[in-house]
Amino acid sequence: MFKKIDLHVHTPESTCYIDHVVPEANLKTSALDIVEAAQAAGLDGIAIADHNSVEGIDAVRDAARGNGLVVFPGIEISCRGGHLVAVFDQAAPVARLRELLRDIGLGEKERGQGYLQTDHWLDDVAEKVDAAGGLSIAAHVDRRPKGFVSAEEDTSDKVRIHQSPHISALEITVPQNKCRWNQGQMPRYPLPRACIQGSDAHAPAEVGRRPVYVLVPALDLDGLRLAFKEFEARVRFPEEMAEEYSRQA
Repeated sequence: MFKKIDLHVHTPESTCYIDHVVPEANLKTSALDIVEAAQAAGLDGIAIADHNSVEGIDAVRDAARGNGLVVFPGIEISCRGGHLVAVFDQAAPVARLRELLRDIGLGEKERGQGYLQTDHWLDDVAEKVDAAGGLSIAAHVDRRPKGFVSAEEDTSDKVRIHQSPHISALEITVPQNKCRWNQGQMPRYPLPRACIQGSDAHAPAEVGRRPVYVLVPALDLDGLRLAFKEFEARVRFPEEMAEEYSRQA
């Protein structure tokens, strides 16, 4: 059975969250607000991925405990060459993820700040995430300024990032290009790649606005790895799910 997920959800730990962008509204978004928004969107799982920060993870995990929503701890890491969403096993301790951030040179100053980045290249960070037991998704690759395809970097660097064996999937913002990415038909990027989309939610109302469906034995990190490895059979965008349902009707 396909599971509906959103692997790119922020909390107020990101300084660009709506609570901080619109301070006059006096919003006080809670972890429970985010969990309830995910449930209202019909999601089976989410990943918490704040900018260079892991401080919002435990509160969301606690708020979701016992209600069936899978919460993956994650980080949206600002790297040289673009942003990367790192996703870890549900039980991964926050202390271990803090160590990863320290290892790549991200500390208190960078916490929550999407425009402050490590000096490490995106593919180097992906390798470190892999070594730490996580999986890496290149974030909004086709969106300026922080997707690696649209970044102000040399084409050779972009091609190297795209070919990294440590990147499990690409998050795209133009869903019509999914098949081309999957089949290696994008100019300069001939390696077939798994694709997802994510909400990049910076407010509860945005959670689940761009979901992806994965066919997995269990909704855990191993299941995500399997889905990204066998993406042609196991990863669907909403439009593809609708087409399949209409054919079966």
